[in-house]
Amino acid sequence: MSSIAKLESIYKDLEKEHARVMKLLGRLREEASGKQVLSLLEELRTLLIVHFAREQLPDGFYDALGDLAESRRDELDRLIADHAAILSELNGLLADARDAPVVDETNLLNRVAALLEKLDGHEHREHRFATDVLGAA
Repeated sequence: MSSIAKLESIYKDLEKEHARVMKLLGRLREEASGKQVLSLLEELRTLLIVHFAREQLPDGFYDALGDLAESRRDELDRLIADHAAILSELNGLLADARDAPVVDETNLLNRVAALLEKLDGHEHREHRFATDVLGAA
């Protein structure tokens, strides 16, 4: 299988996961209750752990991107670093909310909005990168 065909196949396989991530982001944006937000954040955390791991598997999505865009390795490294930063922020947010005697819903929702902005930006940069690489190949 050519590098291009490999990347296209992997990307197509990940489209369903990307759609689930984006749908969950939409649900989080619509939710106004702190309790429900925490439940959705737990769901997001589980989904992202699996999703990010799949993207970073050896011979996976990021390896396939790197094979076709070696000169853009710094962009790819930034996308990989985003994964750790997003999960770290999500874990911190969940821990703070769980440990607080009373959840400050305004603060929680503001932090959630900032996290969703970062994740949304990451997913869009990742999509743009992949389509650029496929378009150039």
